[in-house]
Amino acid sequence: MALDTLDRRPHLPSRIAEAIQREIAEGRLQLGDRLPGEQILAVTFGVSRNVVREAIARLRSDGVVQSRQGVGAFVVRSAATPSLRIDLEALNDRVLFTNVFELRAMLEVRAAGLAAKRGTAAQRAAITAALHRMRGKEKRGDAGVDADLDFHRAVALATGNDYIAKVVSFVSEHMRESIFATRMRPGVAIDTIVDITIAEHEDIHAAIMAGSPNAAREAMGRHITNAAQRVGITISTDD
Repeated sequence: MALDTLDRRPHLPSRIAEAIQREIAEGRLQLGDRLPGEQILAVTFGVSRNVVREAIARLRSDGVVQSRQGVGAFVVRSAATPSLRIDLEALNDRVLFTNVFELRAMLEVRAAGLAAKRGTAAQRAAITAALHRMRGKEKRGDAGVDADLDFHRAVALATGNDYIAKVVSFVSEHMRESIFATRMRPGVAIDTIVDITIAEHEDIHAAIMAGSPNAAREAMGRHITNAAQRVGITISTDD
């Protein structure tokens, strides 16, 4: 890949995603090719790995690349098509950030109930695996955040509804911003926040494993409400 280092300007994740798209459109990256690793891309563009990760998340939500656990991101489509989009930079707007949490509440509370009712053994095992990774030794780092997002995707997949799974997968890429925002708030004890978050996911997991839709909805509702409160936003899951 012959990519030029980018100047440090606003919207870097968007610009990096666009640069990678050009590589694909012009044939330097082909369908099935693996993207260079995050560290290589970070050095190439002259940015942090977090910025690269956000750019890849955008490509993933557009369906251009697909990540494979422990392997990397692969090109699965030659060009992005117009799609639902929440600009990562827009999450700096308090109103828009609130809207994202309201969308999550509307969608994921219902999804948790359906997962408790419909989830297959394999789908429930995927939820359990994600929770185990959340509890792992790297739970306070990026691996813990990835496991958190995978937990929500696994719950959505357990609904048996592909449309719910796709929308939750889209939203989950933007949840990363709320997690980082929580951890970076002044005076926040990261260890405490991580442990509280894991406990909330354990409640969701227990309700789904017990096959209790009501308990699963209540647990997911508490988690989303609490997650919003941790970044100073108040929402209701009862409307």
